[in-house]
Amino acid sequence: MLGPGPHMRASIKHILITLLLGMLLQPADAQFRRRTPTLAFGLQVVQPLGQYKQLYDGVPAGLTGNFAAPVARSPFELGLALAWSSMGSQNEDVEVYVGDDESGNKIVSPGTLRIRSNNYRYLFLARFRPLVGAVQIYGDAMLGAESFLTKTDIQFDNQGYSQVSDSQVQHRDFTFNLGWALGARVRLTPGIFLDARLEKLEGGQARYVDEQTIQVNTSDNSLNYEVRESQTDKYTYQLGIAFQF
Repeated sequence: MLGPGPHMRASIKHILITLLLGMLLQPADAQFRRRTPTLAFGLQVVQPLGQYKQLYDGVPAGLTGNFAAPVARSPFELGLALAWSSMGSQNEDVEVYVGDDESGNKIVSPGTLRIRSNNYRYLFLARFRPLVGAVQIYGDAMLGAESFLTKTDIQFDNQGYSQVSDSQVQHRDFTFNLGWALGARVRLTPGIFLDARLEKLEGGQARYVDEQTIQVNTSDNSLNYEVRESQTDKYTYQLGIAFQF
């Protein structure tokens, strides 16, 4: 696993300096205003960068959420951020063995082999949010991990109702994430904000399934595929709703 490169260290240093200047320039009474925890949910689109972009032909999209609570009455907050992105999905028609008849002949039913590749992120965050009014800006420093997972299952009709069976993990890998985020919020109603944010994440080396190489063996419903390996740097663009308690 590789550590953060010089460009990421320079970016983090720049952000920390900017946040420190923002704290020094904020109104004198800002740190004493009432601050409350925030819970945010939204949609995200991921833009792969560098090696990741060269090897993965797609634009992952999904859901994201984060929770942050203030440190006393300061403009600093600590919290967690979670995210899920779909990296591809396929449905293939297959035949499913469901039993034998009275003569001992195999009974098969038409089914669907569902192939799903997903990316999950789990991050700790430290936030600087100097403003608490109707318009707010904030910056996050983030550290955590992410996983790349490809799973399959088979859905078929069994005596009039839908059944899912043979769920399998075909591939799984983990790596680290380190990065920053900049966000802005605009109040819609008391306690509810429109929340837009940009994340820049530096990811470690990871292996993930190349969706375009997946082939299904119809004889036993198994998969053949190729795995790619690269750094997993990315931008994420997020838009959602934030709730202040």
